Amino acid sequence: MRFYWPIAKVDAVRRMVWGYASTEAEDDQGETVTRDALTAALDDYMRFANIREMHQPSAVGVATEAAVDDKGLYLGAKIVDGDAWQKVVEGVYKGFSIGGRVTARDPADRRLITALRLTEISVVDRPANPEAVFDCWKLSTGPATGGSMATVAAT
Repeated sequence: MRFYWPIAKVDAVRRMVWGYASTEAEDDQGETVTRDALTAALDDYMRFANIREMHQPSAVGVATEAAVDDKGLYLGAKIVDGDAWQKVVEGVYKGFSIGGRVTARDPADRRLITALRLTEISVVDRPANPEAVFDCWKLSTGPATGGSMATVAAT
């Protein structure tokens, strides 16, 4: 199970990115994760708070904050790996994607995930969720290593 959402904000100085890791939108496989499932899985995930790259076993950062709001799971992540950070800055990685194991589905609609074990969140290049298109970013001041990023337009 993998769902993708765009990065909403970037802080180049602190190497931080923020965005939704999951919402209740249907993904490419026709599945939807409920907010209740995300809420129930969040504390266990935050024990390790690992951020990976493209769902590979190597960690590239750590989630420093995460909460489920009225839209979905929103988090902030510090990317410590230099290569992964460069891919975020250059727009290669366009968002977050959750990974884990489904533990329960709605009996009336098997495409609705009602419980899961959230084992990792990755920075990724291609969305599975059709609503997960990145915001367009433009460097507002200074070089990519020290300037601030600003949203130009959301698609």
